[in-house]
Amino acid sequence: MPRRHVRLPLLAALLFSCAPLGLLAAGQPTTRPATQATQATTQATQPTTQVARPIQLGPIRVEEIYQTVDDQPIRGWAAKVDLTDPRVEIRVTGPIDRKPDDPPRLEARCETTPAWLKHEKLTLAVNAHFFARLDDGKGPYPESCPVDLIGPCVSAGRVVSHGRDDGKASPVLAFTKDGQARIAMLPPKESEDLYNVVSGVSETGGKAGGLLVENGRNTGATGLVAPTVRHPRTAAGLTKDGQTLILVVIDGRQRDWSIGVTLPELADIMLKLGADTAIALDGGGSSSFVFAPPDAPQLTNRPSDGHWRPVGASLGVYVKP
Repeated sequence: MPRRHVRLPLLAALLFSCAPLGLLAAGQPTTRPATQATQATTQATQPTTQVARPIQLGPIRVEEIYQTVDDQPIRGWAAKVDLTDPRVEIRVTGPIDRKPDDPPRLEARCETTPAWLKHEKLTLAVNAHFFARLDDGKGPYPESCPVDLIGPCVSAGRVVSHGRDDGKASPVLAFTKDGQARIAMLPPKESEDLYNVVSGVSETGGKAGGLLVENGRNTGATGLVAPTVRHPRTAAGLTKDGQTLILVVIDGRQRDWSIGVTLPELADIMLKLGADTAIALDGGGSSSFVFAPPDAPQLTNRPSDGHWRPVGASLGVYVKP
């Protein structure tokens, strides 16, 4: 079986080349107050609600992100989750039921993050793992598309995807069964012994990558994938005490809405939100943010494909009644 880290250059091409790429803008992003509330969409072209200030729903706080670089917009959503609240339960896409004719490396069948949130009855969800297609790899990503997840993935103590074949560490967000959280570079065996795990990419094209934020420092320049190129991006972080989970999705590839961010810019956003550690999750057309408060309209990002892309795995928050 080919080693997973050998396939990652193809993975990066598949996930990040579906739109023209921008260039790294000079300097750091500048922030200015939005002149009007941005509109969230359940479909990219149909606004459903507006937000003028952060929303606090029990243990979850959601706020808009709006910045400009050279007068070009950067928009997205951030959620802070109080992990000490006994109502909070972290969920990760679970293992599939395999069929006799499934490809040998099959670890997941793609599903959109909003669809997963709905049948799991979650309040908040974002996309998670990078993944490699196991079908012909042509055209749009169909529902139930067979994929191989990149990096370790564990759901409620069940291993969904093993780590690197060479045993090297991957950047992971990991939870113990009692809810203790950490972000670190962990080898496969250590990751698989934990209760919930999602991961970013540790290597592609012969280049090693690590955390997005480490010990309160911006390490985005050495992150993956394509750190100096603007893309839609998804990230997960933790505060220094490990008690607050920070989830961020930044839109991109939409010049009049949001041009996307580089990984150093994404790391700066995480730091401003209070992250002491953070990892970059899958991005590009996969980036998905869905906040579904009870008895209220959903808030979502605007996916760059113009519709939700089915993804290999998602990370979510269930709030117990």
